[in-house]
Amino acid sequence: MKKKARKDKLKYKNKIRQQRVEKTISDPKQLDENCGITDETMARMQEQLEEAYGIGHEMIRDSSLEKMSDVLLEYGKPFMDVVQTDSKADYEKSIKISMMLWNCSIMHDAKGRKGRKKIEKMLKPVMPDAESKEVVRYMLERKRLMFPDNNRIILNYEIAETPDGFHLSVASTIPPPTE
Repeated sequence: MKKKARKDKLKYKNKIRQQRVEKTISDPKQLDENCGITDETMARMQEQLEEAYGIGHEMIRDSSLEKMSDVLLEYGKPFMDVVQTDSKADYEKSIKISMMLWNCSIMHDAKGRKGRKKIEKMLKPVMPDAESKEVVRYMLERKRLMFPDNNRIILNYEIAETPDGFHLSVASTIPPPTE
């Protein structure tokens, strides 16, 4: 029996994902309440996005998509491992750095040589020395190796303190369907 090609599997997954997204958008009652984001958090994040970008965004919860909060925490693990677990300020710094490097790695992969130069110029303030440059290169490569098919841009995040520690909620773009 011949195995399905990787491209065929991705095409099928994207088709199913797109159908679920369309269903969610067309019937708001079908929102999956178990995606880990409360209505209150969604409303706050939507307000923040509108303030930041000046336009309204359609926000959906779809449990068929990877949870970007889990992805971001896994991606940023090297930073999270050195953070004091009880310091919200340190935790938030690690999240901000991870988010910035995640988004830059997506732009870095998508752009040509000129685009990469712009991204390197944009990252220059966080790379004052050779060690910082190595960390940035490592994180860009980490994204490429660990999450090669995930090109969702992280738009916003919210950190809530819970009795068990911190809870991260993330707003991101949805992947475009591939053809």
